[in-house]
Amino acid sequence: MDKYTMIRKLEGHHHDVVACDFSPDGALLATASYDTRVYVWDPHNGDLLMEFGHLFPPPTPIFAGGANDRWVRAVSFSHDGLHVASLADDKMVRFWRIDEDCPVQVAPLSNGLCCAFSTDGSVLAAGTHDGSVYFWATPRQVPSLQHICRMSIRRVMSTQEVQKLPVPSKILAFLSYRG
Repeated sequence: MDKYTMIRKLEGHHHDVVACDFSPDGALLATASYDTRVYVWDPHNGDLLMEFGHLFPPPTPIFAGGANDRWVRAVSFSHDGLHVASLADDKMVRFWRIDEDCPVQVAPLSNGLCCAFSTDGSVLAAGTHDGSVYFWATPRQVPSLQHICRMSIRRVMSTQEVQKLPVPSKILAFLSYRG
């Protein structure tokens, strides 16, 4: 381990973090927790950018571990960087957009354990406790030119480097997934 260095610790979940996945451009990290939430972070500076709740209203921190029928087990970013899938013990798989607070679609899935998008984003695969793998075809969408440019920039620039760009603050917020 002499070649690997711990650079950051993200804190905010109120229970075990059981899954995580980077966005394709590396600018975001989604984490799934038994506290019934998926958080989307900026891994470059540790800022919490988004929260996707699987229980409404979300439990207070002292009760976050008690809602065991909503434990989030898995999370996966789609190749387009705009969509996230999550599996929870409430027998649902949820499809989220990173710019919306509610799932864009929900589908039934019993005993879900893990999920992953195909490399082209056209399929979500989900593994279950009973040894099965389920597949969902996902809608084909062309991301906006702005989002494609943002992903291209974020593949090569950290948040700190983006913040130093001589561009208007509205563009900086967009490039930092804050607007």
